[in-house]
Amino acid sequence: TGETVFEAASLSKPVFTYAVLKLVEQGKLGLDVPLTTYLPKPFIAGDERLAKITARIVLSHRSGFPNWPADDGSVSIYFTPGERFSYSGEGYIYLQRVVEKITGKPLNEYMTEAVFTPLGMTSSSYVWRPDFDALTATGYDSDGKPDKLVKPTEALAASTLNTTAKDYALFV
Repeated sequence: TGETVFEAASLSKPVFTYAVLKLVEQGKLGLDVPLTTYLPKPFIAGDERLAKITARIVLSHRSGFPNWPADDGSVSIYFTPGERFSYSGEGYIYLQRVVEKITGKPLNEYMTEAVFTPLGMTSSSYVWRPDFDALTATGYDSDGKPDKLVKPTEALAASTLNTTAKDYALFV
């Protein structure tokens, strides 16, 4: 139904982008300001190309970051930022760290204040809420077996939004 909670996965990105653009509109974040200027220490060390990454570059998937970190958790820049397109959830995580620094709030708290509450999105969160247990859709794999339900305890701007069709329609 319209009240069924589902894992929005990459549809988390447009909602986060809206919140980022609210910070731009308020003059708290520059679309073309290197993100390194907002953080006290580099997101990754030892790569001068990091200084070329801006919010605009992240939001257009041209950061040079891979989609996700390597198995050992390391992150590298694979090409000069801005040169070409390459879908990257990791770029969104970098921008998330900047948003959290600017707002002084964990991502889900900022998203609730800036997006969910103003738009009336009462059944949306980037971290798992206990009330979702009874309302969540069950996903299935290609063999028809139920997928393991992911209950994120850490907000990730790129992927952990849980929402309903009704709430997402309010956003759209």
